[in-house]
Amino acid sequence: MKRALVLCAAALLTLSGVVSAQTGMGSAATYAAKQLHQKFLRADKDKDGFLTREEAEAGNMPTTAKNFGKIDTTGRGKVSEKEIQTYLLQRAGDKAAKAPGGN
Repeated sequence: MKRALVLCAAALLTLSGVVSAQTGMGSAATYAAKQLHQKFLRADKDKDGFLTREEAEAGNMPTTAKNFGKIDTTGRGKVSEKEIQTYLLQRAGDKAAKAPGGN
């Protein structure tokens, strides 16, 4: 459990830009956050700051498209970049908690 909390906290801090990019983990996580941002911008064809399932599918974001219903917790048919980040962090935390030594 302690390990899972540490991993979740590190991921949250990294995506919010608080963890220094000078560390190995910070660099990798910062790179991943930048990649998500760039993919989001390319996929958002109408530039409204949200993705529909169709935009996610067409924009080469298969994880977002596949899990769209889980990410779109409001049921409005569109998701923000922040909602995608939140989902990915939650998923990473869940995986870390299930990993050996993560409880």
